[in-house]
Amino acid sequence: MMRIVNIVLVVVMLGAATWTYAVKHSAERNVAQIEELERRITLEQETIDLLEADWAYLSQPSRLRKLADLYAEELQLLQTQPRQIVHPQELPAAPEIPAGDGIADIIAGEMPDTMTTGSVGGN
Repeated sequence: MMRIVNIVLVVVMLGAATWTYAVKHSAERNVAQIEELERRITLEQETIDLLEADWAYLSQPSRLRKLADLYAEELQLLQTQPRQIVHPQELPAAPEIPAGDGIADIIAGEMPDTMTTGSVGGN
């Protein structure tokens, strides 16, 4: 009887050791994935910082003025005249869209009663 108990306890111990090893291996794999994701996030943040610095440099007014002067003949850029700026009240009215126009209804937020889709209808 004692021998059977010892065998059962050895089997339980081996099962527990196997389960512990599996949990440890899974945890190490998860830690490695987390470290990889953190590394990739850091790389993306550094890339964003670099791109923001590039944008700050490229959009400097003095630099843009030099480029505009350099390529003025090719681009034919002109300064904005005060008469080109209008107030919202001076803009023309929005065009009238007839009722029942499917796209206009969707844009206006009024969904048509029935919509034809490519899905198969159920009976």
